[in-house]
Amino acid sequence: MNDILMDHGSGGQLTSDLIDELIVPTFKNQHLTELKDGAILPDPQNKLVFSTDSFVVDPWKFPGGDIGKLAVCGTINDLCMAGGIPKYLSCSLIVEEGFHIDDLKTILHSMQQTAKNADVSIVTGDTKVIERQKGNQIYINTAGIGILQRQTSYQYQENDVIVLSGAMGCHGASIFMAREDIHLQGELLSDCACLKEKAMKAMAYDSLRILRDPTRGGVATTCIELIEKSDFGMELYEALLPVDPNVQTLCDLLGFDPLYLACEGRMLCIMNENDAKQLCEQLKDGAKIIGKITKEHPQKLYLKTKIGATRQLHKLSGQPLPRIC
Repeated sequence: MNDILMDHGSGGQLTSDLIDELIVPTFKNQHLTELKDGAILPDPQNKLVFSTDSFVVDPWKFPGGDIGKLAVCGTINDLCMAGGIPKYLSCSLIVEEGFHIDDLKTILHSMQQTAKNADVSIVTGDTKVIERQKGNQIYINTAGIGILQRQTSYQYQENDVIVLSGAMGCHGASIFMAREDIHLQGELLSDCACLKEKAMKAMAYDSLRILRDPTRGGVATTCIELIEKSDFGMELYEALLPVDPNVQTLCDLLGFDPLYLACEGRMLCIMNENDAKQLCEQLKDGAKIIGKITKEHPQKLYLKTKIGATRQLHKLSGQPLPRIC
């Protein structure tokens, strides 16, 4: 394969191949190779967590948020998933000529409010304008710095469990419905949200192994990423997976699988079962234990279905929902 495809940005198998075969070997260093949501850097007084992300969502405004809220939440969440408390963000804008000033004001206000609510400051940035029809209205890059609160690792123990903090796939489904002007009974909003408070609750438990937010590639792809560097396997239970009824309806109509739809305000936690039960009570919002760590089938993910069958899950292949973040 000689050319970049849209699938390379899906968060699935081709994304992993691109990172593992090209990007990591090119920039290889001790901070990069762990491939967490953020790098942990040494500092004379505090260990710093550093992360960056780019956002090209289409449409830029969607039920439950917009590209500005998404950009701030996305980088704050990556810092939190790496065990950090976010402090400072940068904001770089790439705006297409002809984009309405009032729309830009809306996006900037959304960024400011989201950062303020998380007690985070946007302290530097950059702005570029590109010619008409050379982009798609607006792209945003945010980078963030936080203070390390909790060191996490892939050091699981057998029978550790997996917590999902709420219904999966709402962001991917809401973006698709907004893009295609699909309307279902009831209101489906993106789950786009800042995870700072929830992550801090999880970090308080001694048995916490790792945190991760299931964005591109969804819960299934993220779970595979969590075990592929370990000596353990993972099992999920279909009957326990929290799925919004509108998300399930959309999946049934169009043949999507909610396990592969992106979330932007959900987190996965791996920890022991007793702590997990307490955390679910604290988190509320439909947080559930959805599976467990096992010594069987190392580095593989299996789903126990509602009818008692077992099937292996793989990383997302293809690009069912382009430009969801």
